[in-house]
Amino acid sequence: MKTTFQTPEPYAKEILRLARETPATGSVRPLHFQKVMWENRGTIGSINPFGAGEDGLERKNPVIAALGDSVTAGHFENAIPMEELLAKIAAASFGEDEVGEVTDVRVCYLEQFRNMLVEKYGQTSVSAVNSGIAGDTLYGMQRRLYRDVIRYQPDLVILNGALNWGEPCGSTEDYEKLLTQVVKSIKNETKADLVLLTPNMDWPSPLAPGNPLSTLKERVEVIRSLADAEQVCLADAYKIWEAYAAAGYPVPEMLANGLNHPSVTGHTVYALALMQLMN
Repeated sequence: MKTTFQTPEPYAKEILRLARETPATGSVRPLHFQKVMWENRGTIGSINPFGAGEDGLERKNPVIAALGDSVTAGHFENAIPMEELLAKIAAASFGEDEVGEVTDVRVCYLEQFRNMLVEKYGQTSVSAVNSGIAGDTLYGMQRRLYRDVIRYQPDLVILNGALNWGEPCGSTEDYEKLLTQVVKSIKNETKADLVLLTPNMDWPSPLAPGNPLSTLKERVEVIRSLADAEQVCLADAYKIWEAYAAAGYPVPEMLANGLNHPSVTGHTVYALALMQLMN
């Protein structure tokens, strides 16, 4: 399916301006990934100015793995009314042919980012493993970390796992402990550069109340602090949304489902925040 939700042009223009003008936070950059992108020319070692790989094999084309939830998976507006969607989720009553949300991975932030990389590094291909699963929490991401990320031995890992943290998941402290474990696993079991990606803003809904034990803003601060403590890359998309909202622009116009799924423009904000790390 293709998403048809569009952020009105004046709002889209402003947040994209902010995204382009907001430099990356912190000093850590994905130097390994940048080196791999530059040195891989998609050719055999004898005609590649950088030769073959360190293992004696031809250089492996760069691989990105993105671990996340419905945003990473490319979910946009609801295909049925919110009340009906939530009822079906609660009852696990979806039929084989029923569609609850529009999914359009062609314009998700991971694909936009990959296309931007292709423009910047024109001599290599780059593969993107989309490990986003709608509705998943950081607990689920940890359980499937080896299957969906580590076994690919990627060159860059993007972790975007802050939105789905409801009351059953626990407190902000629980989130911080779990995120620290996931970060350390990726650092210890891969050679990849790791990017912690802060989320888009969400919007309160009486139909889907948030966790009284932990707010999204608190989890954003955890991500920021952990990126610094673990010396991994930070792509602070939330900072761009904060600047947009502080300027008086409407957050709901950026949300395809009116709750937490960004529009195509919102996905572009993510991609631009990631590209700032490449400068």
